[in-house]
Amino acid sequence: DVRVDDRGATPLALLVHELATNAVKYGSLSVPVGQVRIETRVDDDVLGLCWQESGGPAIDGPPTRQGFGSRLAELSIVQQLGGNLQRHWNADGLLVEVEVELQSLVR
Repeated sequence: DVRVDDRGATPLALLVHELATNAVKYGSLSVPVGQVRIETRVDDDVLGLCWQESGGPAIDGPPTRQGFGSRLAELSIVQQLGGNLQRHWNADGLLVEVEVELQSLVR
């Protein structure tokens, strides 16, 4: 468990909402057998969040354009919380890795 108040809750919720929406529209949750695995960890006062999709349509690479929601989610994590967000467009599914310092999640 980590402490999160309104400073951290909104950007994290926006990220998860955007990932889930895109998974339903285009990714692993767009097919009955698709799955999403979410893992969290805390290392040295840093929250790590891993979103791994599998079982969905094959991915040829990154999309040709980034939508508003994806840009907003990245801005929330990187600029608002000072964290890192990386997307890996693996053939078997999208992998998103997020790292945010715990102190950034609370006022």
